[in-house]
Amino acid sequence: MTAPDIMKTPTVVHVEVTPEELASGTLSKPNIEKAVVALAEDGVVILDNACSAASLDFLNGPMVAEAKLLRDASGTQFNYGTKAQNILQHMNPAPEYLLSEIQANPFAVAVCEAVMGPRPVLRYHKANTNFPGENRQPVHSDVHYEHPRACFALAVNMVLIDCTPENGSTEVWPGTHVTTRFADQNGMKGIFGHRLDERRAETGGPVQPTVKKGGIIIRDMRLWHAGMPNRTADEVRVMLNLIYFANWYRCPMKIKFPRSAEARVRQLEAESGTEIAAEFVDGEIDHLTLRHTHDFGQDDKREEFGRNKE
Repeated sequence: MTAPDIMKTPTVVHVEVTPEELASGTLSKPNIEKAVVALAEDGVVILDNACSAASLDFLNGPMVAEAKLLRDASGTQFNYGTKAQNILQHMNPAPEYLLSEIQANPFAVAVCEAVMGPRPVLRYHKANTNFPGENRQPVHSDVHYEHPRACFALAVNMVLIDCTPENGSTEVWPGTHVTTRFADQNGMKGIFGHRLDERRAETGGPVQPTVKKGGIIIRDMRLWHAGMPNRTADEVRVMLNLIYFANWYRCPMKIKFPRSAEARVRQLEAESGTEIAAEFVDGEIDHLTLRHTHDFGQDDKREEFGRNKE
């Protein structure tokens, strides 16, 4: 009689950015390898110590204040309903809020390039902000359409404060990016229950990691995940969400910037070796009232639902 298998508890790999890497702005080859392998196997990796507190603090105060205004405003988009108390907000597109550590983070970009190839394209420039509450999101994939069986987009999430299970760190299901298909998802209701049960039986289920301030969590867009309740009394947790797409992926989505930011955007592209899918408009942009689009499909292949055109 053989002993029963011991279920392995899922984990998320952490890659520590060293002081030497911070000084040079270059991620070492062993750390790139560690991150690439984690993304291949698990669909998620955390880069610790990848952003300075100064940059994060500069953004956190204004973004928390704006989030509080948005929570009570009409037309604000709540992710999976108001009960979850998780809102979507645009990042400020003015040039003074475009920071090299954020929109051109060399460590995140190095990982994106290693996984998806040269000149990844930044097409999404927003934040998910979690207010205190008790409800969670359904487990879901952000890809609401048939998608390639290869990594075509990576969500680069930067936390502006310590992000823990207490204040609603994102639940992730490591490894689900490898086998998941569009058919696993019941529209906006999320992954079908029987598929979740199967995954739990196979791997032990999800994990809710802790990401310290300055950390970056990088997630394959196909990965199953869910926003979780912020069970603090009054802490507002902002998490930046920059989504980079492979250069070969034919997504039409663009980010609106004021014409005054054009020189800064081009500078960030040159610094990082990325492209920023920018649409420059004359005059100032009121990012608090700017509509949200989630057009993650390819321009010659349309998803079956979920498209939100302006």
